[in-house]
Amino acid sequence: MGMISIIVPLAPGEDQWRALLDQLVNLPGPLEVILVASVGDAPGPVISGSAGKQLRVLEAEPGRGPQLNAGARAATGDHLWFLHADSRLMPGTAKGLQRVMAEGRRALFYFDLSFRDGNPWLMPLNSLGANLRSRWLKVPFGDQGFFIRRDLFVEIGDFPEDLSYGEDHVFVWRARQTAVSVCPVGAAILTSARKYERHGWLRTTLRHQYLWLRQAWPEWKRLARRSEG
Repeated sequence: MGMISIIVPLAPGEDQWRALLDQLVNLPGPLEVILVASVGDAPGPVISGSAGKQLRVLEAEPGRGPQLNAGARAATGDHLWFLHADSRLMPGTAKGLQRVMAEGRRALFYFDLSFRDGNPWLMPLNSLGANLRSRWLKVPFGDQGFFIRRDLFVEIGDFPEDLSYGEDHVFVWRARQTAVSVCPVGAAILTSARKYERHGWLRTTLRHQYLWLRQAWPEWKRLARRSEG
C-alpha cells in the first residue's frame, strides 16, 4: 500500500511533538516523520524511532502554510499525513489509515475530532460541531489530520502561503474545486484545547466560527462557478 510521509509543522518553541513522535514511531508499516520548524528554530537532538521508521527535521519560512508545503516537497511517501504537534492518536487510528489506503479513492481524508483536555462540559460541543461541519458541509480543518495520496496533493496544489489564517480551510476548498472528494477516515484523533483555555472558550469558539465563514464564502462561490461550467 506504499509508505506514509507524516508532516508535522512546529510553532516557535513547540514541544508537544515529542509525545506525538513516541506514538508515530510505533505505527505499523513503513513511514517517515518530517518535523518542519521555522528557520533558526529547529528543535534540539531528536532520537529516531523503531527500525523502518525515518525521521527528518527541516527548516522553512515561518508560517504553517510554508512549513506544510516544505514537508510535502521533501516527502518520499506515496501518502501524505498532515498532523499538528499537539495531535494524539487513538485506538483505531492506524486501522482507519490502512483501510482508506487500501481503497485508493480520489479523496482528501480527515479524522473525527476529540479534545484531550479543556472544560469537560464545553469541549464536547466543539467536537460535535467540528464533526457535524465536516460530515454535512465537507469542511474539516487541519487539526483533523488531513491524509491524501501524494499525486492528488500535487494535483490540488500547495497550501496557500499568503494567508494570515485558514490555509488548511482553503486547501479543502481547493480540493473540492479540483473534484477531489472530502471523506472521513472513520476513526478519531485527539487535539489539545490549550488555545480555548488561553483565550477563553466563548471568545475562541465565536472567533473561529466568524473567521471560517468569512473565508468560506468566496471559496464556495468559486466552487459554484466551476460546477456550473
